[in-house]
Amino acid sequence: MVSLEFHDDIFLPVYRPLVDLTGEPVEFFDIDFLYGGRDSGKSRHIAMQLVIDCLMLPYFRCVLIRKVSNTIKESQWQLIKDVVEEWGLSKLFRFNKNPLEIHCANGNKFICRGLDEPAKLKSISNPSHAWVEEGNQITSEDFVTILTTLRYNDGNTKTWFSFNPECDGNYTEFWLYQEWFSHTKDLSFTWTKSIEVGDEKIDYSVRATHSTYKDNTYCKPKRKALYESYKTSKNNAYWYQVYTLGLWGFRKTGGEFWKCFDEAKHCHLMKPKPGTFHIVADNNVTPYVTVGFWQVDTAKKKLDQVGELPCTSPDNTATKAARRTAAWLRRQESNDIVYVYGDPSANAKSTTDDEGRSFFDKFISQLRAEGFRVVDRVGKSAPSVGQSASFINEIYEANYQGWEIRIAKDCRTSIEDYTMVKEDENGKMLKKRETNKDTGQSFERYGHFSDCKRYFVTTILPDLYVAFSNRRKRGGSYSAKRA
Repeated sequence: MVSLEFHDDIFLPVYRPLVDLTGEPVEFFDIDFLYGGRDSGKSRHIAMQLVIDCLMLPYFRCVLIRKVSNTIKESQWQLIKDVVEEWGLSKLFRFNKNPLEIHCANGNKFICRGLDEPAKLKSISNPSHAWVEEGNQITSEDFVTILTTLRYNDGNTKTWFSFNPECDGNYTEFWLYQEWFSHTKDLSFTWTKSIEVGDEKIDYSVRATHSTYKDNTYCKPKRKALYESYKTSKNNAYWYQVYTLGLWGFRKTGGEFWKCFDEAKHCHLMKPKPGTFHIVADNNVTPYVTVGFWQVDTAKKKLDQVGELPCTSPDNTATKAARRTAAWLRRQESNDIVYVYGDPSANAKSTTDDEGRSFFDKFISQLRAEGFRVVDRVGKSAPSVGQSASFINEIYEANYQGWEIRIAKDCRTSIEDYTMVKEDENGKMLKKRETNKDTGQSFERYGHFSDCKRYFVTTILPDLYVAFSNRRKRGGSYSAKRA
């Protein structure tokens, strides 16, 4: 071992909780996820931490891992070399290029492996540490290979995992999010994940640290300006979400139904305010009964979606969904009238109910039984799908007649729906059916919160909707006339 002194100012403040002044971990975690935006210093911190561990631990054999082996030299290997040289420790290390390794004078070492050569990864004897860089590029199977390769017989093994939260398509279906991040809305967290191995449960202690360029005091002004410029660029809205804010985002792939919805522009940190709530419900059983909560500021011309309840089984009935709705309203200390909107077809009398009650008969009845004063605003007919979509897209794009639609950032299911639902060849909403692998039930994944939004906006702004529809019939949309 080597005796060294470290001062806390060598670490960025966001990462100081991960180490103490001696460089030893404050608390051991099997897996440390460092993720977020670009230029946040996460990779450099891991390189610094590993150099310290290499110098101070009695045994240290670390595997530097990326998806492709020939990318390691210019990233992790070079970054560790840069840190060693900056700290004046070059005499203690030897950097080999063939094979690509780093040797410390105390016998500890770094070994480089790509996941394009899994046999070479599995053959490493007794590794104690691993650093997975650009972890979003690997597969779930790759990560299993990594975790099962770490077999240090005389102590705990440690995995560092760094990445930007980007993926193709829908991140909620991406293995990394599903398996390690979907359990919480917190950006930084600690967690114990239990994994079943045969009849045994293995616990992994997990820590995630989120950061952006704002956490890096060394980030250059031009880099900061570049990241912030993505906010006002339609073509770079996804990169603003991922690279600037360091958040999971939905990558648009074309053919979107809500062409003018932009998560970076239209989603805000919002909490429900005391006052009137507008509830929009849709009676799909699978994947969920849909309940959205909206508030209206007539003076400022704002329509705000402030909450959502995707009521999955066993709460996917009218009565149970209404109970959950009542509980949500009580948490907001609502004591005002609530207005209910939704799909007019759900007002049809039911042949499966002994009294012939419809979905909304039961939903509203239960809300009243819970003590709420309810005004039924469910329309008699549904608005045209294409026409209502054009109307709402016009509000998104141009604040039609001064109105603005805002979505609370924590309405993640709704935002997923608004981003991922597609348009069919006739300008209507494409509702592809999928089959649940466990139950065998066929269902439509997207379109439910989108339908609720259509019902609500066209009902709350009826005169504007009619005027917009008439204008389109006479000669195109408001956007076309502006152009």
